Amino acid sequence: MIRFDNVTKTYMRGQHPAVENLDIEFARGEFVFLVGASGSGKSTMMRMVLKETAPTLGTVYVAGRDLSRIPSWKVPALRRDIGMVFQDFRLLPSKTAYQNIEFALAVIGTPRKVVRRLVPEMLEMVGLEDKGKRLPHELSGGEQQRVAIARAYVNRPSILLADEPTGNLDPSTAEGILDLLSEINERGTTVVMATHDHGAVDRMRRRVVEMVGGRVVRDEREGLYESETPVSVISGHLPDDSAHRSELPSALLVDEGEQPASEDGPAGDVLEEELIDERDALLEQHEDAFAEDEDGEALR
Repeated sequence: MIRFDNVTKTYMRGQHPAVENLDIEFARGEFVFLVGASGSGKSTMMRMVLKETAPTLGTVYVAGRDLSRIPSWKVPALRRDIGMVFQDFRLLPSKTAYQNIEFALAVIGTPRKVVRRLVPEMLEMVGLEDKGKRLPHELSGGEQQRVAIARAYVNRPSILLADEPTGNLDPSTAEGILDLLSEINERGTTVVMATHDHGAVDRMRRRVVEMVGGRVVRDEREGLYESETPVSVISGHLPDDSAHRSELPSALLVDEGEQPASEDGPAGDVLEEELIDERDALLEQHEDAFAEDEDGEALR
């Protein structure tokens, strides 16, 4: 379903690669956790799957397609088969829960009759069938994330990417979100989730891929968040501190004078600013083109 074939991504000349010699595959129907410290390469992997950025070397395949051979005008169609869920929900504040989900269908020209059927189905699936007319500020954080997941899944994508989807939620609410993602996975969608949520990873016991310095240092079936792997940063076996550079394995060292790609920098490894969902971007451009009927449902 997703394959990285000897992929290296360097954002700036002279900078340490965000990912390096990445050779890994996620099969159809898998649920995979990506774990690692900030700047380890997790979000860069997601950006390449969405064709938000291209590898410097190597090839990325999604659903058997070489992304380097997909022209720019076909990228929106690619992204319609990839759902994306963010830590900060990214809901449109002036639109109800129903309308936020509805728009993901409207922008691809889904017939109104189909929209009227699918949106209530999605609200029911995420347990919000009685809150379709609520605005985002009238919903709890967990409910907003459920709406965001429904919006990402309403087109029935074959892949769902989740970037820290439980990061802003309390542990109890996070469990519900993980159960929902698990249900989506059981319906056949490949789920790849980047997270720092120890509890989520330990409870789910799915495949765990740990990144350090742009490289995969652990790929474990039914894994836990922490590991005995000697090159693990998150388990405390490898210091996440430049003061301990001499202790790093040589393959993971950054040359003197170089800095790892920052997740906070303009060319860094974070999705928060640059990786905008295609449907959200379209909504901002065309929001005024949608009037509202008496029930608060957007009209085309």
